[in-house]
Amino acid sequence: MFRSFLILVWLAAVAAASPATDEARRLMAQNQDQAAFERLDAASRRNDDDATALLGWFYDTGRYVPQSYERAAELYRRVSRNNPSVQWRLGVMYDLGQGVREDPEEAVRLFRAAAGAGNDAANTSGNANASLAVMYANGRGVRADFGQAMRYYRRAADLGSGAGFLGVGMLYQYGMGVGRSAPEAAAWYLAATALRDGRARQLFTELGLDAAATRTAVTRANQLLQSYRRRERVTNPGS
Repeated sequence: MFRSFLILVWLAAVAAASPATDEARRLMAQNQDQAAFERLDAASRRNDDDATALLGWFYDTGRYVPQSYERAAELYRRVSRNNPSVQWRLGVMYDLGQGVREDPEEAVRLFRAAAGAGNDAANTSGNANASLAVMYANGRGVRADFGQAMRYYRRAADLGSGAGFLGVGMLYQYGMGVGRSAPEAAAWYLAATALRDGRARQLFTELGLDAAATRTAVTRANQLLQSYRRRERVTNPGS
């Protein structure tokens, strides 16, 4: 259940700016994928780490070239040491066995490294903290510990990750490490929806709250968003 909540967003913005990646992005915006790929491939051969990361994304997503997780993982491993976004994506690959041998322990190691990026790479760090929470919730690569799962989901929420709010909601819905509470789960799901987590709307709907409970959940969701210093607000369920 929790494993399915790994956030498999693609890494279109994984690479930091370098002349090669800047040029490649310009070419991609003009639908000149072949030229962009060739520019990145040449730069990667000159040990441009940013270009190598973006080249890996081409293989990861199957843009211009046939999709190859194996080739993507090979490129990501070359540059993962100092790239939190690549560390996170590579961790997902080790968790799911995409292009590499499934290795939950290695996935946890990579998630921890990416989670340490902090506010300098908030989106990536949020994803990594949410992924660590998933591992603790499932007992993959670490001993199952719902207390740790809650800790990492809340840390992800603090970094603005909708997945963090979503995960806390799941813990409340199923009573994992906390008392089971559909109203509290609903509030966290609504907060996640406000942060554009696409899965949260359906989970909220499935709770089947009546009108009064829904209004209470909306109020609580906005309190949560405010407490986490978010500008987003919920006005209607699922909005």
